[in-house]
Amino acid sequence: MVNKLKRPSPEVLARVHALQHERGKIAAIDPDTGEWFLGKDLLEALKKGRVKYPGHIFYTVRIGYPFAHQT
Repeated sequence: MVNKLKRPSPEVLARVHALQHERGKIAAIDPDTGEWFLGKDLLEALKKGRVKYPGHIFYTVRIGYPFAHQT
C-alpha cells in the first residue's frame, strides 16, 4: 500500500505561517488533525510529532518561507 501525502488545509497552513515570532523554524503538521509541532530543524519537529502520533505521516514547512529545504 502506498501512502499518499496529504496537504493540510489552507487554514492550518495560514495559521502556521502567521507565527512570525517562530520564523525559520520547521513545523511538522499532521494533516488529519491540523496539529503542528515546532522544531529548530526537521528532525526535532518530526520527533515531537511522532511522540503523540506514532506512524503518522507529517507535512513539513519552514515558517515564513515557501519551502522547508532548498537544494
